[in-house]
Amino acid sequence: MGKKDKIVRFEDMSMLDCIIIGSGPSGLMAANVLEEKGVSYLLLEKNATIGRKLLLTGGTRCNVTNYFGITEFINHLKLKNRRFLYSTLNNFGTKNIVEFFEDKGVQLSLEKEYQYFPKSSKSQDIINALSDQITKENIKLKTNVISVKKTNDGYSVKTEAKEYYTKNVVIATGSKSFPKTGSTGDGVIWGKQFNHKIVPFYPAETHVYSTFVKKNKEYLQGISLKDCEIKINEQKKIYSGGLIFTHYGLSGPLIQNISELIYFDLIKDYVVLKLKLTNYNEDEIRSIFKNKENQNKRVIRILEKLAVKRLAKFILLYLEFKEDKLIASISNQEKQLIIDKLLQFEIKIDEVEKIENSFVNGGGISTNEINPATMESKLHKGLYFIGETLDVHGPIGGFNITIALSTGYSAATNINS
Repeated sequence: MGKKDKIVRFEDMSMLDCIIIGSGPSGLMAANVLEEKGVSYLLLEKNATIGRKLLLTGGTRCNVTNYFGITEFINHLKLKNRRFLYSTLNNFGTKNIVEFFEDKGVQLSLEKEYQYFPKSSKSQDIINALSDQITKENIKLKTNVISVKKTNDGYSVKTEAKEYYTKNVVIATGSKSFPKTGSTGDGVIWGKQFNHKIVPFYPAETHVYSTFVKKNKEYLQGISLKDCEIKINEQKKIYSGGLIFTHYGLSGPLIQNISELIYFDLIKDYVVLKLKLTNYNEDEIRSIFKNKENQNKRVIRILEKLAVKRLAKFILLYLEFKEDKLIASISNQEKQLIIDKLLQFEIKIDEVEKIENSFVNGGGISTNEINPATMESKLHKGLYFIGETLDVHGPIGGFNITIALSTGYSAATNINS
């Protein structure tokens, strides 16, 4: 993006070039681009402050993007329509995002070899970088949009206090995730009024509930596994990552990444997760049981070498085995029971967290009717949908903010005075 020569205030113009609704990362990025181009615009936000939901991301640290190139980025997504993002990421991808913030004076730190956070670990620094170059008079806070309608020469955007007229509208209102931050799914309502197909919102990147874990929380709560493997029901695919036992069920990066898959399987029938609780395979465990040096050792001591101590204790409790039982006194059948629990410990899942409490929502405006290079509606010229308002999302790790910033950039780049 180049630099504009002067600040121009457009509030009093009867016809604006653009109105952006929503001040999340996608809306703020769009405003930055329009500001640089000298296009007349207003940014309307219902809250008293901008970027309210952005403040919460990454545990308030804001994982703003990641290290992946376009192909690798897209391959990490579970979406059927993931190729939709190719053009917009080509316009403005992860490298561009890193350069954007560094040019704004925000130093980024690479963590876990692929996640970028502000070095300060403060989400506010990201918001400041996105808003510092925006003409303050172009941002209207505490401005709740009531309606968006088509006119002969553009659109009317009606708020509780005023009606604005514009050639273009960029809808950046997000999903229904964390409605207390103002994310109430308004954009989907307006999209439906413009005859766009809607994919119903569903929970993603969230935790799950299990009566089994809840009943055994005194033994399981707080147990953390750095590299757990999970299978869903009888499916062959294996998912791996960090997992945490909570007082209500399961959470952690692994669960968050597969929560939407669990959600859809629960709609069809039931879900039983099969957890691998050890880094050893079956042959290795059998070998340990057969080792002569282990025959006079208590079973609890051997299990503590195979799994987290608290899990070792729980497995024996679950199987009703005495901890002081010696390996030599355990039958082959009992050994097989232990092996089965270590390699495929079954936990029935009852529920996935509600849409409103999920970190991210899937669903939104169908991408089939959106130009993938510009985010403009194929049904209505001058109407744009960006960020989480669209039916695109990714796993944790900077994917969703990247998508927001990229789609915001692509939409605004296509808008001229």
